[in-house]
Amino acid sequence: MAILKQFGILFVLGSVGIVMVTITSAPLVEQRLAKLSPEMLEKVPPLWTLMLLQGLQLTVLLAISILIGIGCAYRVGFRSHLIDYWVFHTAKSPSFAVEMKWSLGVGAGATIIVLLLDQLMQPVLPEALRAANNTVPSGLNLLTAMFYGGITEEILMRWGLMSLLVWIAWKGLKQGVTLPSQAIYQGAIVLAALVFGLLHLPATAAIVPLTPVVIIRAILLNGIAGIAFGWLFWQYSLEAAILSHISVHALSFALSLLLARFA
Repeated sequence: MAILKQFGILFVLGSVGIVMVTITSAPLVEQRLAKLSPEMLEKVPPLWTLMLLQGLQLTVLLAISILIGIGCAYRVGFRSHLIDYWVFHTAKSPSFAVEMKWSLGVGAGATIIVLLLDQLMQPVLPEALRAANNTVPSGLNLLTAMFYGGITEEILMRWGLMSLLVWIAWKGLKQGVTLPSQAIYQGAIVLAALVFGLLHLPATAAIVPLTPVVIIRAILLNGIAGIAFGWLFWQYSLEAAILSHISVHALSFALSLLLARFA
């Protein structure tokens, strides 16, 4: 019963992001379909089928990641306040306010670093990518980024992947009954962040060809953010990583609006 409760809580949270990203990505997929020749278009399923398949694929990945996290996360010292409270009926952590401050502070720091590095790399990026970066996202796209990026991706990358990496290294090195060493946690943070960066390449490839500079940019910028979220997951909780990730999207949006106004 506890497993079902854990799964249900995280699945509901993650599914909201999947629904939103499926809706917001439909116009982009439609634009790509419009560029195909009539002969190629006849071989492609209808738009609604493609979006359904995308949603199902992400839903399966979400379910797998949640189950992996349920099996590994608490065993290696990770935690979720929602699961603590709603499943294990643990009292609210007295350090939760401090945790929130760290989440927002790390999120702000990661946002500033990523935006500065992105600005430094602008001169060597393709024109199409520079134009996409200078476009202020809509409110719907912001909400999608906050729900899918902030919640769904953190369940996939931190709760699922990072927990699994730590558990595999811990068991593989046979460190006994104690918690894994710091080196294992740090290695898992970096590796999960690298995967996090690589998974953003398909979205970039839809805009421009994947040249070495474009690939390095995607991995570097997303990897820096991924390391920040992974550290928060290790030191505090899944919710700390989620809050920080959401704050990065919110602050980036606010700064984009500010820059667009004074540009």
